[in-house]
Amino acid sequence: MDSTFTLLDLGWQAYFQQQLSLDDLESNRIARICAFNSNQYELVGEFGFFSLESHSDMPNMAVGDWVVTDTENRFLRLLEASSAFESIASNIDTVFLICALNQDFNLTLIKRYLELTHEAQADAVVVLTKADTCDDAMEKRAQVEKLDPLLIVETVNALDANSLSCLAPFLKKGKTVALLGAVGSGKSALINTLMQTTDSNKTQRNIGESGSLKIMPSGAILLDTAGMRELQLAEFDSSAIANFADIIVLEKQCRFSDCRHEGEPGCALKAAVKSNRLDEQRVADFLLLRNEDNDDDQVTKSKPQEKFYRSAQSDIRARKHSSAE
Repeated sequence: MDSTFTLLDLGWQAYFQQQLSLDDLESNRIARICAFNSNQYELVGEFGFFSLESHSDMPNMAVGDWVVTDTENRFLRLLEASSAFESIASNIDTVFLICALNQDFNLTLIKRYLELTHEAQADAVVVLTKADTCDDAMEKRAQVEKLDPLLIVETVNALDANSLSCLAPFLKKGKTVALLGAVGSGKSALINTLMQTTDSNKTQRNIGESGSLKIMPSGAILLDTAGMRELQLAEFDSSAIANFADIIVLEKQCRFSDCRHEGEPGCALKAAVKSNRLDEQRVADFLLLRNEDNDDDQVTKSKPQEKFYRSAQSDIRARKHSSAE
């Protein structure tokens, strides 16, 4: 494992420098969290790698956070993040929002990813992939650009390195980037192509054994954690959860407990739409928000999905309690 990194290699910026005291500069050390497993943080700085046990008196921290320690690598304090996806990742400069230009093109999903990224206070760039297989790429790009006149939108072929040259301004040395996108959007292909280089002196380096932080050939840092890959929009949108509480109650009446609401017999949501008791678009938005993942034809819920259901059930109970009063 390569343990030789400068702070700039790891994404250090003036924003964090301004938070240091004289004692920090003279006597303490700076490190970035590059992994979190069980109750232990893995950190890296100019002095190499070390671990910190998580304690109740520590603040909540995530991969990407910067911390100050003493010379014995004991935790002193957490630096304020420039951006944060709560409990998942911190200090991301740019988020590439990936969406394929095929039958999976979804303007609503892009809009919600934008809202999520803005809430985290990171910059967003929409990357529309599979442009080489789409006949109406410019029309779809125009639809995305209408979401925000200042939004940067790029259409690419994720398998072609030349096509990705438009992303170079966001991949400068020391900048931290991450990707958000649905399964099949082209995230893996895009990452693999960006990691390729014809310069033997510029190679990918994992920062730590987990690979959650990677130094790209351009010098940018790719933050790629399981939390970011499994990110469910509902975890960050409690107001949306409240808006769909009635649908969550209704879907419990489906004939099958694993109903996907895609035409199965006895689907309570489809029946409610057919009888005009539910708006079809609301149901579509709910299914998008919940974002179920299929694994070997079995519906499984990630931790964020479980949080979605717990939050929704809490909202339902609160409404019932309010009505009773």
